[in-house]
Amino acid sequence: MPTIPSMKGDGFYDQHSQVQEQFILSSQDLIEEAARAIPLPENGPIGLADLGCSEGKNSLMLMRKLTQLVRQRSQQPLMITHNDLPANNWNGFFRNLTPYGPNIWAQANATSFFQPVVPPGTLHIACCYSTVHWLSQLPPVPNPNGVLFALMEPQSRKVLVDQAARDWEAFLQARAEELVPGGRLIIVSGGNQDGDVAGLKMYRLLDQILQELGHPPFVMPIYYRDEQEIRQPLERCGFQVEQCRIQRLTTPFAEQLERDGDRQKYAKDTTGFLRAWMEPLLPDPRIYEILEERLAATGTEVANVQIVAAFSKR
Repeated sequence: MPTIPSMKGDGFYDQHSQVQEQFILSSQDLIEEAARAIPLPENGPIGLADLGCSEGKNSLMLMRKLTQLVRQRSQQPLMITHNDLPANNWNGFFRNLTPYGPNIWAQANATSFFQPVVPPGTLHIACCYSTVHWLSQLPPVPNPNGVLFALMEPQSRKVLVDQAARDWEAFLQARAEELVPGGRLIIVSGGNQDGDVAGLKMYRLLDQILQELGHPPFVMPIYYRDEQEIRQPLERCGFQVEQCRIQRLTTPFAEQLERDGDRQKYAKDTTGFLRAWMEPLLPDPRIYEILEERLAATGTEVANVQIVAAFSKR
């Protein structure tokens, strides 16, 4: 089963990640509450991690904010782990990385977060933004008739439902091993509420374009969970819910379109955002040319349904 590639590199992802930055800012309350609530070790460092750091712009912003909050309680050493896949643009990440400050140590980890990324019991806060909806691998899907699980027939959809359930439990088990008792896990992920799925209008448009181009059947290795699917394995994995909510966000590009009515700019910015994470999977440039044309003509909004949650390790 094919593994999932990293995001588009060479600085492109950083330049087109305003939506991902918005997700971080929208969960500020969870970050602040986690920094107040975690138990502080008597000896040794406080461990912080960002799971899915990409080229670093948003990851570094998030971790700098978190270190400032933790520093209000403690001057103990901080160990910060930035994690992503081996194929990530690590050269770009290290170009972005500048010192956090005295007694703060940063490291990078090129391991799938479906397994532990730091030693057991060394992590106090783990964050995962816009990433855990990606599958660890794409299983064989019988007769795929849509690019996204939500557009498929039940038999095809179930294969992805089952893979996503295995992945989510593996992710939680790995975090349970790493986190200290009372440690926090914060996630913001594309979500699904009663069939209202993150980016569904965009996926329908993409499906139409691929069919017009005669593209071979393609399945996006993404699964947007609903709240029940998020909650279901938590207890047996050793977590309890601190906060869990559904939020709906328009993109910064749609907000700008509402202000200035410039559909061409909206289409260009939105297509750049999509290319940043989609192009490694769908490299045909015609897809994005047509997508930009359609977005400019229709103003189709890439709205997002988000699961925003914080869990504590029992």
